[in-house]
Amino acid sequence: MKKYFLILFIFPAVCFSETSLWQVSKNGNTLFLGGTIHVLKKEDYPLPVEFNHAFKKSDTLVFETDIDKAQTPEFGKKMSQMMTYPAGKSLKDALNKNTFEKLKKYLAERNISVEQFIHYKPSMVVLIMTVIELKKMGMVDIGVDQYFHQKAKAAGKSIAYFETIDEQIKFMVSMGSGNENEMILSTIKDMNRMESMMSVIKSAWLKGDENKLAAVSLTEMMRDYPDLYQMLLVKRNNNWMPHIEKMMTDKKVEMILVGALHLVGKDGLLQQLRKKGYSVKQYK
Repeated sequence: MKKYFLILFIFPAVCFSETSLWQVSKNGNTLFLGGTIHVLKKEDYPLPVEFNHAFKKSDTLVFETDIDKAQTPEFGKKMSQMMTYPAGKSLKDALNKNTFEKLKKYLAERNISVEQFIHYKPSMVVLIMTVIELKKMGMVDIGVDQYFHQKAKAAGKSIAYFETIDEQIKFMVSMGSGNENEMILSTIKDMNRMESMMSVIKSAWLKGDENKLAAVSLTEMMRDYPDLYQMLLVKRNNNWMPHIEKMMTDKKVEMILVGALHLVGKDGLLQQLRKKGYSVKQYK
């Protein structure tokens, strides 16, 4: 489960001849498609030079959603409201006793009372657990998306988004629906092995190794949480494809930056573009 929630790919971002950035071309038109890291350490900068080269060549930056709006108090309030149970219902009602006790133990080991989470839905609990572990690892700085969002605004480049803020909240709220116990138990397991997984993920991301990245990050999710995989990845990728194809019909150059899991695997954007006859080459 971590492989989706934590595709924040945490590692030093240095200059490599290969990275998770691809150039898509057809009929003389082109765009750049990059897999992103959502949270970084300060020492992870500067980013791989390929990203900056693509940025300079691009007219428009395209992100999953409006990053500025996602940081407003209004967004936080709305998400909290949708991910909080109404009066009379709590986390205990969504989880069985075994899962609740394991969550309680996990939080106690981090000097946190489970009562602080009692009114949150499991999807919110998972997100908070992720933030806790990221902070423990020192991951507190802005990631690739926000970095280039700020850079695009400063440079006066055009900015576009695939989804509205409300759509993003809806996806987060519905995470693990119907599989709440499995989601919490899997997340606890993954939180405890997070650091040991980072070296494998780091290598795959830095090399832009699609097969390795998919094997490490998608295989378990597809097997154990097929509904979640369809909702959070396949459905969204399919929604984005018509927009990407439309971008390929004009001479403007777009730089699309989305979570790396959206790019790889049999349902990933890269494979879909290849099947439609586009040239897809790793950008070097």
